[in-house]
Amino acid sequence: MLKKGGMICRSGPRNYYELLGVHPGASTEEVKRAFFSKSKELHPDRDPGNPALHSRFVELSEAYQVLSREQSRRSYDHQLSSASPPKPPATAAHARSAHQAHKYQAHSGSWEPPNAQYWAQFPGVRPQGPESRKQQHKQNQRVLGYCLLIMLAGMGLHYVAFRKLEQIHRSFMDEKDRVITAIYNDTRARARANRARLLEKLQGQQLQPPPGGPGIAPPNTGTRP
Repeated sequence: MLKKGGMICRSGPRNYYELLGVHPGASTEEVKRAFFSKSKELHPDRDPGNPALHSRFVELSEAYQVLSREQSRRSYDHQLSSASPPKPPATAAHARSAHQAHKYQAHSGSWEPPNAQYWAQFPGVRPQGPESRKQQHKQNQRVLGYCLLIMLAGMGLHYVAFRKLEQIHRSFMDEKDRVITAIYNDTRARARANRARLLEKLQGQQLQPPPGGPGIAPPNTGTRP
């Protein structure tokens, strides 16, 4: 903290340890965790039009490059303990970051990653420039449009298939009703025919004369007294 003209001004980090927010005895894993934590806050993609944020991220990357390797960290610690301490990280990286920020703004059409050393740690990942982000945005919109078209086509096919299935089911039920009605009518007609024949047979039996003929008495087989 510096007091100047009655106002309190906050001084920047004096070394790489303060820049990363770790103590000088921190392990390599602690340095790595601190770097990844702060890189999420200071990544240029959070505010592409802010050169100051880009400059701080470059300083953070440089601090991590020095403290994450045993030999460079030993040399840096030796410089810190010597009579003439090394320059603060802001003076070492400010010129490069300003030049890279100017390059980023002046040549946005052919944008190059400003912190190649940082991205070299991730072989399969490459930062996107403004044009790449625009192309990616257009591609995402195109993919979204295709997905919507496929969804609408699927809904249309589902509706057509449902209507066709409903028509087939209705035809099946109509045919089933027709067959059942035909069987019922045929059975009813047979029952009526059988009843008519039975009634005719009963009427014929009632009208038929007895075996001896009408008016003829049956013979008397008894003996006279």
